[in-house]
Amino acid sequence: MAENAHSTPASKQAEETCANILADLVVSFLIALSIYGLQSPDPVTTGHAYAVEAVR
Repeated sequence: MAENAHSTPASKQAEETCANILADLVVSFLIALSIYGLQSPDPVTTGHAYAVEAVR
Protein backbone atom coordinates (compact mmCIF):
# COMPACT_ATOMS: atom_id res chain seq x y z
CA MET A 1 0.00 0.00 0.00
CA ALA A 2 2.91 2.34 0.62
CA GLU A 3 3.78 2.31 -3.05
CA ASN A 4 0.26 3.51 -3.94
CA ALA A 5 -0.01 6.12 -1.20
CA HIS A 6 0.94 9.03 -3.43
CA SER A 7 -0.99 7.88 -6.50
CA THR A 8 -4.42 8.31 -4.88
CA PRO A 9 -5.88 11.81 -5.23
CA ALA A 10 -6.33 13.69 -1.97
CA SER A 11 -10.07 14.13 -2.48
CA LYS A 12 -10.55 10.39 -2.99
CA GLN A 13 -8.46 9.59 0.07
CA ALA A 14 -10.42 12.10 2.17
CA GLU A 15 -13.68 10.62 0.91
CA GLU A 16 -12.60 7.12 1.92
CA THR A 17 -11.48 8.34 5.34
CA CYS A 18 -14.80 10.08 5.91
CA ALA A 19 -16.71 6.95 4.86
CA ASN A 20 -14.63 4.82 7.24
CA ILE A 21 -15.28 7.19 10.14
CA LEU A 22 -19.01 7.23 9.39
CA ALA A 23 -19.12 3.45 9.17
CA ASP A 24 -17.29 3.17 12.50
CA LEU A 25 -19.77 5.53 14.14
CA VAL A 26 -22.76 3.60 12.79
CA VAL A 27 -21.33 0.28 13.95
CA SER A 28 -20.57 1.73 17.40
CA PHE A 29 -24.12 3.07 17.66
CA LEU A 30 -25.61 -0.29 16.69
CA ILE A 31 -23.46 -2.13 19.21
CA ALA A 32 -24.48 0.30 21.96
CA LEU A 33 -28.13 -0.06 20.95
CA SER A 34 -27.95 -3.84 21.08
CA ILE A 35 -26.29 -3.77 24.51
CA TYR A 36 -29.02 -1.43 25.77
CA GLY A 37 -31.65 -3.76 24.32
CA LEU A 38 -30.13 -6.73 26.10
CA GLN A 39 -30.32 -4.89 29.42
CA SER A 40 -34.03 -4.09 29.14
CA PRO A 41 -36.33 -6.68 30.71
CA ASP A 42 -38.37 -9.03 28.55
CA PRO A 43 -42.03 -7.91 28.60
CA VAL A 44 -43.31 -11.50 28.51
CA THR A 45 -41.38 -12.65 31.58
CA THR A 46 -42.17 -9.50 33.57
CA GLY A 47 -45.91 -9.60 32.82
CA HIS A 48 -46.04 -6.34 30.88
CA ALA A 49 -47.11 -8.15 27.71
CA TYR A 50 -50.39 -9.11 29.35
CA ALA A 51 -51.11 -5.49 30.16
CA VAL A 52 -50.56 -4.55 26.52
CA GLU A 53 -52.89 -7.33 25.36
CA ALA A 54 -55.56 -6.18 27.80
CA VAL A 55 -55.51 -2.71 26.25
CA ARG A 56 -56.10 -4.15 22.78
